[in-house]
Amino acid sequence: MKSTLHVVLLVAALIVIAILADAWRSARRDTAQLNSTIASQNTAMQQAEAQEKQADTQLSVALAAIAAEKRAVQTPQQAAQAIPTVLPPLPLPVSIQIPTLATPTNPTQAPLAEISVPQVDLKPLYDDLQDCRANTLENDTVKKDLADEQVREASLTRERDTAIAAARSGTFWVRLKRSAKWFAIGVATGAAATAITRR
Repeated sequence: MKSTLHVVLLVAALIVIAILADAWRSARRDTAQLNSTIASQNTAMQQAEAQEKQADTQLSVALAAIAAEKRAVQTPQQAAQAIPTVLPPLPLPVSIQIPTLATPTNPTQAPLAEISVPQVDLKPLYDDLQDCRANTLENDTVKKDLADEQVREASLTRERDTAIAAARSGTFWVRLKRSAKWFAIGVATGAAATAITRR
């Protein structure tokens, strides 16, 4: 009877050691996989953030240049010279004529400027104006999408951080607890089977 008890205790100790080793290995494997996933996601996020910053910088530089050009053009004569440079490439140049009369004190009494647009330029100008309208609509949609994406990214970041904290704080002990429960069920079943066979 004593030798049977020793064998049962030895087997139980070996099972406990095996359960602990399995839980430890599983926890280490899952932690390594989690760390690898986090590292790759962090790299992707950093690259996306760097690209976004670069695009924002380029946009800021372009917008600053446009704003400087707008500030530099103050008079109708300057505008007449600058407008052809900001039009899309056209088959023939557009000409703008401003009468060289004395400048009136009231802008509404100024003589009309004359813009000569060759007929072959009308379709490209129309297309460009429609493209500008489409770009404005797309820009508004992109801004809304960006705001939604930033909210979604913040939510995913919080979820990721919560998952990381949960995974790091209890993986080994959760596995050990689950394994111990099944071990206890196995011991109880073995004890019941031993008790039945002794009768």
